[in-house]
Formats: sequence, structure tokens, C-alpha cells
Amino acid sequence: MRFRLAAPSCVIPDRVGPNCRALSSMVGEVALMLLETRGCLEYDELDLPADLPGLGLGYHAHLPLDLPWKDGPAAVGDVIFALEQKIAFLRPRGYVLHPPEPGDLSGLLRHRPGLSSRLWLENTRERDLCELWDEIGALGLGVCLDVGHMVSYGQERVMDLPGFFERVRILHIYGGESERGHAGLGQLPDPNLLRDILLRLKGDETLVVEIFSLEELGRSLNLLRSWLLGWGMHHD
Repeated sequence: MRFRLAAPSCVIPDRVGPNCRALSSMVGEVALMLLETRGCLEYDELDLPADLPGLGLGYHAHLPLDLPWKDGPAAVGDVIFALEQKIAFLRPRGYVLHPPEPGDLSGLLRHRPGLSSRLWLENTRERDLCELWDEIGALGLGVCLDVGHMVSYGQERVMDLPGFFERVRILHIYGGESERGHAGLGQLPDPNLLRDILLRLKGDETLVVEIFSLEELGRSLNLLRSWLLGWGMHHD
């Protein structure tokens, strides 16, 4: 088993470029946190400098939390396309998406069928993926398992969905979510739960340590590396 370790593109109070430079010695991949539609569509070369590919990092993107679903799937597809154009030079492997209302995914994929192999649906505080599972399967979509959301909001039932672990492509790992934000990995109630999850995967997935402070990210990465070593697992 060889997992890729990743971190979010917002661990210091600066633009994406300086964040990626700060992370380049810590992880092999960066999750571009494109969380706000308008602001991210307005990114310029100060945000996404042309020399970023030279850092030798892999990338994937977290799509905005405010996508215009109310305007219909075509509008959402157009926003995603515009963001894809903006980050194409970084060759992102895929996109994490917070789940919309039932039926909306099917509408999006009718408009943009090419997205199906690159979309990873995340279990969120509001939706644990259960009601969308048939749709996710029919569309052939992947899953981003947010372990912090799962343990914080009692979503363990997602692990019983048929074929769940075969669809997991990426994991968000941290100690849990509260009004104070994402806790460090040292706060994870039961690290053995994470071990048991990882043992059920293919072993080539990306593990995003979703911590938004450089200092705590460093501590949590060190802890995760020590756990993986103890569990006989490898990482890039």
C-alpha cells in the first residue's frame, strides 16, 4: 500500500502560490481549495503563478461551495469549465465536489459527460452520500471520504453502502470538526478506525491532511507518517 500525502492550499495567510511553495517540502500533492466561485474565477498570476509546475507537486482541486445549482446544471458545468481552464496548466487529477440535491449530478453529467471520471463526491455535514448512492453508482463517480466529517457527525453508515470502498479515491483526514474548525490528527478519537479504513482500500489513494495551519499541519503529517509506518503502509 502506497498512499500519496496532500495538504490544502491555504495553510499560511497568503495566496495560492506562496502556499504551494511552503508545502512543497512537506507533501507531494496540493489540494487547490477553490471554495468561492467568484473569487476563484478572478484569480490572476499573482494567485496562480506560471512557475508553479516547477515545484514538482501534484494537484487536485476542491470545487466551490457556492456553485450556482439554482441556475441549473448547465450553469454549474460552465463554472467548472472556467475553473478547469484556469488551473489546466497544473494538470489536476480530479475535483472534490460537495453533493448537491438528488438529480442535480445527473443533470451536470448530461451537460459535461467528460467530468464523470474526475469527480469525487464528499460526505459533508449536510449530506452523507447515502441518498445519492444510486446516482453516484449510475454515473460512475468517485468518492472523497471525509473521515473528520464521518466521526464528527456519526456518518459511519456510509461505510456499509454497497461497493463504497471501491469508489473512494481520496480521503480528508483530521481530528474532527467543531465550531473552532478542523482539529489536528492528535484529536482523532480512534486512530485504529483510520487504519481499518485504509486496509479496505486499494492502497494508492490520496490522503489529504485537511489542516489549515502550517504548524499544526506539520505535527499532523508527522503523526500520520508514524501511524502508516506502524501499520506497515507506505507513502509518497
